[in-house]
Amino acid sequence: MISLNLRVTTTSGSNDYTVGPKIQVAFEREFKVGLPKAFAADQKMEHLYWLAWKCASEAAKSGGAAVKPFDGWLDTVESVEVVGVDEDPLS
Repeated sequence: MISLNLRVTTTSGSNDYTVGPKIQVAFEREFKVGLPKAFAADQKMEHLYWLAWKCASEAAKSGGAAVKPFDGWLDTVESVEVVGVDEDPLS
C-alpha cells in the first residue's frame, strides 16, 4: 500500500489531501494501471492532477466547496505538490 499526500493550490486557496484507498482504487479503475507503477514507469502530470481533483471532489461530498468537472477544475489549478509518500514494504 502507498500513502500519498498532496497539497493543492487553486485560485480559491490551498488544501492538503491524503490519497486514501477509495481514491487509489478509483485511479486504478480510471487509468487501468496500479498507482505505484504509474508513478514509477509512466509518469504523467494528468495522473497527479486527476488524483488532486478526485481528492477535492471527495472532500466536497463531505461539505467542502463544489468542484467543477476535471477539465474546468484544471483552469483553476495553480499547483499540485506531493508533500508526503510512504510505501508499505510488504506491497
